[in-house]
Amino acid sequence: MTAPPRPALKVAGIAKQFGLRTIFSNITFQLAAGDVLAVTGNNGSGKSTLVKVLANVAERTEGAVEWSLQETPLPDEQLPQHLGFVAPYLQLYTEFTAWEHLEMVQKLRGLPLGEEYGKELFQRFGLLGREHELLRTFSSGMLQRVKFICALAHLPTFLILDEPTTNLDEKGIEAMRQIVAEGAPNRITIIATNDADDLTMCSLRLGLG
Repeated sequence: MTAPPRPALKVAGIAKQFGLRTIFSNITFQLAAGDVLAVTGNNGSGKSTLVKVLANVAERTEGAVEWSLQETPLPDEQLPQHLGFVAPYLQLYTEFTAWEHLEMVQKLRGLPLGEEYGKELFQRFGLLGREHELLRTFSSGMLQRVKFICALAHLPTFLILDEPTTNLDEKGIEAMRQIVAEGAPNRITIIATNDADDLTMCSLRLGLG
């Protein structure tokens, strides 16, 4: 029997500065399996910057961020194998088909692509039958769905969503919230949002600004 992953996140006194401007400072919190944290704040308060720092795609000015599984800290280079990240500013390679892009993402993670689960995700996000079409032919809403498929394909233990409903229609939003909720008990989820409906998915809040 496989042991539960027992994910944890410890954030201690992190700060981010751009030049002389302090975006945020002294951010400290801890999360465990089942926690869904909402990061809220006005535009410009640093929500996106904070989640970039947590996802290790932006450097922090000071402080410490420790992701761990079964009480063992994850090295930075292993985090992509366990983290799913969705954000409006993440770019897709539109010269690829949706399936080719998913395969590339999994290769970058150093993980095999589970074809059956991949097709299930395309089906649940309403894109089954479109997976072999070029991304440059997709609408902005379809591209956002592909971002979710790529973020969820490796069954991540940690999930970070920055403004997750961007460009999604009602069906896309419903699919996203259902899939996020299904996995939430066994993972750590962080959602940067001010959307009142998104906040209903969250058990904890961190306000910036």
